Amino acid sequence: MTRVPELEARLDALTTEILLPLRASKEVDSEAINRLYELADDLAAEIGDSDAVPRGLTGKLWFVFTQMLSEADHTQSPDDILTSAWGYESHLVKIFGPSFSSSSSSPPTPGAPRY
Repeated sequence: MTRVPELEARLDALTTEILLPLRASKEVDSEAINRLYELADDLAAEIGDSDAVPRGLTGKLWFVFTQMLSEADHTQSPDDILTSAWGYESHLVKIFGPSFSSSSSSPPTPGAPRY
């Protein structure tokens, strides 16, 4: 039995919990961010070596990241937001994999997306 629907529902709730205060006051809720990191790790474990991540879920996962970067552009003190965003991105790599192959001597090339 897959837990992806339950994990996606948790992501929806965390998205609101994180992005509304970030948008309104540029404040990072550290506890919610830590739960987001855990959620991303849970999804990585659930999806495992699957060749595909559902497209809708992919959009939701990356939406949080891109919105955090966007909000960092609109504040004079973006450090906390950027630290949270890039920390989250490192957890997303566990789901989607790196964007290039480092085993080759040729320049990096985009990897095959898993959605």
